[in-house]
Amino acid sequence: MADGMQGALRGRSSSGGPGRQRGSLSVEAAYVLPVIIAAAMMFMELANIGLTINMGASALERAVQQFRQDGAAGQMEGGAMETLVRQRMVAASHNYLDDENIATVEVERFASLDAMGGGAADDDAASAALTNVPAWRIEVDVRKDFITPLPRLLGVDSGAFRYRYQQVLAYLPQRTEAGSQ
Repeated sequence: MADGMQGALRGRSSSGGPGRQRGSLSVEAAYVLPVIIAAAMMFMELANIGLTINMGASALERAVQQFRQDGAAGQMEGGAMETLVRQRMVAASHNYLDDENIATVEVERFASLDAMGGGAADDDAASAALTNVPAWRIEVDVRKDFITPLPRLLGVDSGAFRYRYQQVLAYLPQRTEAGSQ
């Protein structure tokens, strides 16, 4: 009888009863859950970066569009345009980007599109009309903080990412009836 009891106890301990299954499940979960959490954090960071890039691009496009509608960019100097670009981007981004997120705004004025491209103008009347049209190159750097600690855990030096946008603002002359014939 004692031998039968020892065999039963031996069989139970070697069969891996419910206590062992629970233990192995918790060990597997301990390995898998951090990977799932890191993947979710990575997905959130990529979504934040994508949203910031798209929101910044549309906000800059809207700010440049407002300059075209105003028609007043020709009378402005670079500093005044930089301030207006910054304010209009904040408003156009529905306050997703604030003034602190827009790191730098650079506005460079050129006498013409030809001067911007570095090309020489021809001597005919059509190119003379184009060389008298001013143009501006607008560059904006956006800096947005990461939303999770994952980049710091991976060794990224700063706590934010940067993205640079560039737009050209120029007024093309209207065609006249003589020029279209």
